[in-house]
Amino acid sequence: MTHTHRRRAFSLIEVIVVIGIIAMFLVLLVPFVLRTREAKRAELCAGNLKRIGAGILAYTKEHENRLPGPLATAQYPVRTAGNPARSDQLLKYIARYLDTPANSPGGPAGAKTIFSCPGWEQASREDDAPVFILNTDPVLPAGQPAWGAGDKPGLTLEELKGWKRQIAGKDETVDLAKMWALTDLDQGVTRILNINEKWVPGIPLKPVHVEHRNALYFDWHVEKLTLHRAYLGPSSIEELEKEQN
Repeated sequence: MTHTHRRRAFSLIEVIVVIGIIAMFLVLLVPFVLRTREAKRAELCAGNLKRIGAGILAYTKEHENRLPGPLATAQYPVRTAGNPARSDQLLKYIARYLDTPANSPGGPAGAKTIFSCPGWEQASREDDAPVFILNTDPVLPAGQPAWGAGDKPGLTLEELKGWKRQIAGKDETVDLAKMWALTDLDQGVTRILNINEKWVPGIPLKPVHVEHRNALYFDWHVEKLTLHRAYLGPSSIEELEKEQN
């Protein structure tokens, strides 16, 4: 007796069910992959900022504890800062320190990859646009930004430690661990800080890490940026709250 085996075809309903299961799987998987990818970019950016902070400190050790400067508010990546970098760019002062293996745990990555941010590279709207922004608040009693201004050089680390601010009518010493020095640049930052420069339309609209900005602080640690209410006027606070909502 011979038996004939016939392959049973899938019914339309079974095909639809399988497609539906695959679609649901993709709906769950894609956001996870994107979040993982963004988390990796944010981690790389934070690592770059740590190396930039180490480069700044290495510079001060060879320049009588003085910060590099005078510097422009907007800081450009290697490809548009120039090679060598323009005179008002932090990169000009610290590039050789970024090229050293000591500042690159995995080997000499070099200024080209360190003085940038992978999230910014992904989100940047124009090639000729700044990637970071410096904090140019005046340091009192020195009366100038930490990074210098005009023909004034950057401050010494000792001058930075004596930073005073008027808070509620009283002079208080600034906590350098809570005062950002350098952070990722996007149009949200420019609104908060009331910056209206020609390069603003060319930078990302929102934080390049979606939900936060990485920042290097004046004690040279790196963490997510928090703009403290005590350091902002009422209009800036309103802008920050609108952005977060």
